[in-house]
Amino acid sequence: MKNILKSLPKIELHRHLEGSIPIDLVLKWSQKYNLPLPMKDPRFRGDDKELRRDDIQAKTPMPFSTVLERLFYQQRCFQNLESVETLTYEVLKSIAQDNIKLLELRFSPGFMAEPQNLSFDGIMEAVLSAKEKAQKDFEIEVGYLLISSRDFGIATCQETIDLALKWKDHIVGIDLAGDETKFPDTLFEKPFQKAKAAGLNITVHTAEVTPAKNILTAHQKLGAQRIGHGVQAATDETVIKYLIENKIPLELCPTSNFITEAVSSLNAHPLKNLLKRGVKVTINSDDPTLFGTTLTHEYEICVEKLGMSLAQIKQTILNSFEASFLSRAQKKRMWEKYFQTF
Repeated sequence: MKNILKSLPKIELHRHLEGSIPIDLVLKWSQKYNLPLPMKDPRFRGDDKELRRDDIQAKTPMPFSTVLERLFYQQRCFQNLESVETLTYEVLKSIAQDNIKLLELRFSPGFMAEPQNLSFDGIMEAVLSAKEKAQKDFEIEVGYLLISSRDFGIATCQETIDLALKWKDHIVGIDLAGDETKFPDTLFEKPFQKAKAAGLNITVHTAEVTPAKNILTAHQKLGAQRIGHGVQAATDETVIKYLIENKIPLELCPTSNFITEAVSSLNAHPLKNLLKRGVKVTINSDDPTLFGTTLTHEYEICVEKLGMSLAQIKQTILNSFEASFLSRAQKKRMWEKYFQTF
């Protein structure tokens, strides 16, 4: 089954650029620019690189805020616009190697710009250049989602929305992410309503570690067409029915949901049950470097831990195809080549 899952043409909707830099490149770039890395424990007698690898990654459950702190080491790699372009290309290369054919890759211009106060427009030019090269070099279609980070406040959210509108023809949508426990969705209603009115596609991280009812707020107040994570929906029958009736897809990420303590164990993840109920669930890797995973590995978890069949895995891929914000032309080309036989 593992070989079958590896060879399946895949679609990923929920993946962060900043959390996808191959870990060897995180270490290499950190050394190149003399950036901070986790301190070596003097009690540890072994390979320094392996210790740092374990400290950068999050492989056991921990509070959501602690998980977000681990992204610091990947964020610091964006030291200039050249590094943005180079690292983005390398991320897309690693994604293509997992046989992902349709990809939505999201990033926060504010988060990437922060270490060296890089230009937002410069970041956009760099990631678009990397995308153009990657689509020529690899069999993959890519669309970008711009993230507004809750933690940076409402003013930066509005700045990100304005940037998205400026580059509207070069992205597929926007996202709201960050610490949902400290910065609720309602704070960002005004800028997201502006984005919705302008015709931008919208997805929102919510109900990952906060109540299921936040999904209703994201959909009704922020205009979310998809929900990032939304794993707590399984705890509320009213929300489940709402998702089904309104055909709102969930971007579920099993390993991530386990590490952030959104679910008690991988075996307890509600993905399969939500799928059987009729919710449009999709499978994603979220921050694969941070969580030490791949999209193929997430499929393996769903088969081994949740007892999902190959047919059910394929159904989630078809759900992803239907829910994707990528252009009709991009989807049509990949459908005819890889997915119509599903």
